[in-house]
Amino acid sequence: MTATTQAPRTRVPHLEVLRLVPMGGVVATHTLMFTQPAASTVSNAALMFLHANREIFFFVSAFVLVYSSGAVGRRPSVAGFWRRRYPLVAAPYLAWTLLYWIPVAGLPSPSGSSLYQLLVNLRTGWFHLYFLLVTMQLYLVFPLLAWLIRRTSGHHRLLLAGSLSMQIGFTGLMQYASGAEPGWLQSWLEQAQVEATSYQLYFLAGGLAAAHLPDVLRWLHSHRRASLLAAGTAAAAVSANYALNLRIGQSAQGAASVFQPAVTLAVAACLVLLFWAADALVNRLPTDGRAWRALLSTSRASFGVYLSHMVALQLLLLTPLAATLGVSGLPAALRALVVLTIVLGVTIPAVLALQLTPLSAVLSGRRRSRAPRLEARFADLVRAPGGGRRRPALRRHAGEPEYPSGGAPVLETATPSPL
Repeated sequence: MTATTQAPRTRVPHLEVLRLVPMGGVVATHTLMFTQPAASTVSNAALMFLHANREIFFFVSAFVLVYSSGAVGRRPSVAGFWRRRYPLVAAPYLAWTLLYWIPVAGLPSPSGSSLYQLLVNLRTGWFHLYFLLVTMQLYLVFPLLAWLIRRTSGHHRLLLAGSLSMQIGFTGLMQYASGAEPGWLQSWLEQAQVEATSYQLYFLAGGLAAAHLPDVLRWLHSHRRASLLAAGTAAAAVSANYALNLRIGQSAQGAASVFQPAVTLAVAACLVLLFWAADALVNRLPTDGRAWRALLSTSRASFGVYLSHMVALQLLLLTPLAATLGVSGLPAALRALVVLTIVLGVTIPAVLALQLTPLSAVLSGRRRSRAPRLEARFADLVRAPGGGRRRPALRRHAGEPEYPSGGAPVLETATPSPL
């Protein structure tokens, strides 16, 4: 299994769809957590799959880093890489940590305990912001990851198998032997959520997928039915594992824990199904149509939505606003759906508006947008899709070969992004 060398490259728009999924999935996860009973076996069954969003997030992040940096065929500039990437993650991390701390800070004279909590938040990540801590760790070790992929060319299957074995062993220990570990290991496992080593499989798998992208896509397109059947079987196995966890006495929350071997199956199943969903959209939506432009706009806003959605969620659920809007009295399942719709409906336009301002890079992790483009985005979001129904192939530069028979895909990353 040898990494693909650099070649004439075609654009792969599927990635725009994959960018959206972790954002929507994280918002859906938090919506269920705050609107459904903690012991609900039904909502936790859904969370079993929704937890896969964090691994998909890191898989896609590593994928983008490896391919967009050209690290497969050459050694990228480490200093240049860090200089481009870190500001667009570190600045939002610091800004949003402060913003989420301010309501409980006791300003203008915060107490010592309040300041200590701020330091804890900065060290371990406030609620969902640990994603950014892990992302910054990925940036730190990325040169090593790129070197490893280059040095082990021809042995990538063995490398992936070793990584998978370590991930299964680690998550199996977390799920089924928690408390039986030595003290020093328990201390490390308590911080597993914010440790990059907890996601090593997904960093490596994303990097290897980028290194072998033409082969991966060629295989998927020639084994569509088999890949869908395998994904469906894996999803069924994940559900059966959840039921088994309940049967052996685990709580509903424990049975749906994010760190367990079955989650690896869930991630694999979700990635395959999401690829085919993206493929259907790419081949059915006109690339110059309003629906596709709206999708691109939402994809651009996805990181900002991830950062800010807890503001909207807390304002809705922790204030009288939910009762005023009639959300509180809805049946549990419908309440979750309505809350999710409201949160996304508020945060996506807010982030798109924010990206017009000088604060865009700090608060959304994206450099400032140009006003005409953003105005077009707003129009696309509120108008119904229109235009023809042509089926574009993967977009390519003039004179370049059709994918996947020739060339390697290029990712459109005009500005660096964690996703």
